[in-house]
Amino acid sequence: MKNFLFFLVALCLTPQTVTAQQTTETNTDSLYYKALDSYKEEEFNKSLRLTNQALELAPEYHDIRILQVRNYWALGDLNKADDDLELLLKEAPQYVDTKPLALQRIGKFTDKEKALNFVNRLEEIYPNDTSIKIQKAQLLLKLKRRKEAREIAFQSIEDTGISGPDRYVLQIILNRTVSNEIAFNYQLNNFSEDYNRESWHTISAEFQHNLNRTAVIGRVNYTDRAYDQGTLYELEAYPVINDRMYGFINAGFSDGTLFPNYRGSASLFYNFAQIFEAEVGGRLLGFDNSSFFTGILGLTAYQGSFYLNARTFIGPERLNQLVQNYQFNIRYYFGNADNFFFGRLGSGISPDEGVIYTSVQNNPGLEAYYFNIGINKSLGIHHIIQLGGGYLYEDVNAETKGNQFLANVMYRYRF
Repeated sequence: MKNFLFFLVALCLTPQTVTAQQTTETNTDSLYYKALDSYKEEEFNKSLRLTNQALELAPEYHDIRILQVRNYWALGDLNKADDDLELLLKEAPQYVDTKPLALQRIGKFTDKEKALNFVNRLEEIYPNDTSIKIQKAQLLLKLKRRKEAREIAFQSIEDTGISGPDRYVLQIILNRTVSNEIAFNYQLNNFSEDYNRESWHTISAEFQHNLNRTAVIGRVNYTDRAYDQGTLYELEAYPVINDRMYGFINAGFSDGTLFPNYRGSASLFYNFAQIFEAEVGGRLLGFDNSSFFTGILGLTAYQGSFYLNARTFIGPERLNQLVQNYQFNIRYYFGNADNFFFGRLGSGISPDEGVIYTSVQNNPGLEAYYFNIGINKSLGIHHIIQLGGGYLYEDVNAETKGNQFLANVMYRYRF
């Protein structure tokens, strides 16, 4: 009898025990972390089963739905992922991880038109969002709709509150949306009485054509130094290697009277940690029967509205003296990337200062200090002007110090 009663009690309790076992995983946080661990271990199907179970219990648990989207992406099921993403955009667009997830989805489209339609949808949900405008401009650029891409980038970069990385990307977009440019530059070098020479006048004219992601420039420089005249012809290019890296290549030649007989230049620029850009390169100049090499290192930071750059030029060795130039460049952007104040402080003269570098070759041990300031201003989309002025203090010879007053004006037309 006792055994029978014990059996009945056990039988009555069995359903409750089973029910308890079936509902032990009602803790959605526990399910989420188990699913996350499975995702990290690349067990995507297991993680997906857990996220499905959790969403049945808590359909508004956004972190779980976001993880479910990532599981579908990992398994290559974009349609199901889009269903969950659309639900997030509809029900929780302001949740902290919803917009970053949507931005990642853009890169998974193989059809650029469909990607653009998706971005237009995001633009309705997040109006005036810079990151979305950047994505839209980049897509328009890939679709060869340069004018539309340029207008978006031009308007976006006028926001003084945008971050340094965003300003850097927008500047690249603007550079890639111009097909052709022509520019004219005039530079005046006025000397103090210590030099016993008349002013120098230099005029440059250039034409730039952008081939997809590479800018190619042809330039003619003419200088009149009262006692003689000279012309330097240059061809240079800025090939874009990828979204983080681009290069600079320059080749030039002249009759060798006032400019080098030939010059070759190359630099490689690499963007890292979002706001930094490193440069490594060199310059090779030929005078008469000799050639001289200069090594270059540079580091740039894009911080808010500021461009901060430090560069050093080391070499060549002339007359047992190592020619050195150190400079600091700064820009403050107002409006878009074509509107900025600029300044430069330097010691020594770099080979990039083609007009005034001649004295360094003759007197490598003499000291020089200089500064330049100016403004670059756009007048609409097509016209740009630049005005600048500076002061150079240097050794004319071992006993005499001299001063130079520098001025330049530039006009650029984009079309």
